[in-house]
Amino acid sequence: MATTNEFEDRLKMIEELTADAEQIQEQVLAQILKKNAGTEYLSQYLNGKTDQKLFKTNVPIVSYEDIKPYIDHMSFRPNPSSSSIEAVAPREESRS
Repeated sequence: MATTNEFEDRLKMIEELTADAEQIQEQVLAQILKKNAGTEYLSQYLNGKTDQKLFKTNVPIVSYEDIKPYIDHMSFRPNPSSSSIEAVAPREESRS
């Protein structure tokens, strides 16, 4: 069972990790947009741009069914890793 000090240490760690969550989310979105600006899906909304405000305004919230044609298109390509419609999330970075 955790002691009071262990609980307080864990709580402090959680508070530190979430203190700048908005900034971290903005950075992650910037990385995703930079890496995927040229994809077929994002090109139809952003024309290759990586502006976050443009993304938030122009790219709709979608369901799986909305993007299923893109997924199907990717899965039937001879070399899916070279597809211009795949999206890759940035690698999670460790925090010190």
